[in-house]
Amino acid sequence: MRKALLVLVWLVFVFLLLEAAGFAFYQLRISQPISDYGYPTGLTVAHPQLGFSYRPNFSGYFKGSAYQDIPIEINAQGFRDRDFAAQPGDGARIAVLGDSVVFGAGVRQEDRFTECLGDANQTGHAGRRVLNLGVNSYSFGHYLTLARLGFLGAAPDAVLVGITLNDFASMDNNGPARRARRHAEGWHKPDWVARIQERIGRTYAVRFLREIKTRVSYALVNVDEREEYHTKWMRTVVAGWRSEENRQRFETQLDDFAALLKGANIPFDVILFPELNELRTPSEFGEPRMLVRDLLDGRGLRYCDPYDDFARQSDLDALFLARDDIHYSAKGHQILCQSLSRCLDDLTSKP
Repeated sequence: MRKALLVLVWLVFVFLLLEAAGFAFYQLRISQPISDYGYPTGLTVAHPQLGFSYRPNFSGYFKGSAYQDIPIEINAQGFRDRDFAAQPGDGARIAVLGDSVVFGAGVRQEDRFTECLGDANQTGHAGRRVLNLGVNSYSFGHYLTLARLGFLGAAPDAVLVGITLNDFASMDNNGPARRARRHAEGWHKPDWVARIQERIGRTYAVRFLREIKTRVSYALVNVDEREEYHTKWMRTVVAGWRSEENRQRFETQLDDFAALLKGANIPFDVILFPELNELRTPSEFGEPRMLVRDLLDGRGLRYCDPYDDFARQSDLDALFLARDDIHYSAKGHQILCQSLSRCLDDLTSKP
């Protein structure tokens, strides 16, 4: 009994030491965290047309150890935004469709480019409301389905469609949709168990241990393996656009989307999100962007391409999350806002 008590006291002592070390690391910003962001348990639910969507009125935090102080608040329509109900002084309502880039993976809601675009103090343009319909892992098929569903209560006067360069993917072939189906069928751990695990995972001690593990694992990776880690996603995208099936799927969905919004008299622009590998080595990774631009030009569809505004920045890494080539930091969202504000002014000025 005495030995068990001593072990317990020792474990509590070690936990408190780790808690103090983690507090210093994260609160005093001793070093830049490098952990992934992660999505919390219970955020997604199965959806009959979309495959999955966010749980209405969900409240939680990012799951990764470096981002657990960043809240995720989902509105009644199932998006990370305030309620879409019309408010006095809304002006033109612009819905922004997209995946985790629009959702704002790893950044606070107020730091996203959509909030910046709707802020008259930032853009100098009052009288419009920007609605964020970003959902992680959505592709162009999801954007088309959202349009067919009437944008789930957003009631936009205009639309921006944010394209990440892998948006040719089938809307059924992604992890969140499969997990949502398994969850709906009962193949999952009880939510209360998952939430207890997440709560424990939010302690500074556990976060700090995960950070150490991530750093050790990354330190053991050689230069070639690190290069593969950073370029694997974009190499997959380049190969994906060379598939006739993927191109045909994207073109068909794009044509259907354009026809649907034209019929509803809703103007729209496309956003082409820059990716870090492409910014660094356009000769190797620039093919998907050029292909999408050619598709849009051939159809006479308008698009906003912030690539040049990003490429002019002196520190490209600062525009993206740590060890992430796709998702933007708060600074990256700010550059995106500045670039897109010109497009949005033109879009909302159309008769």
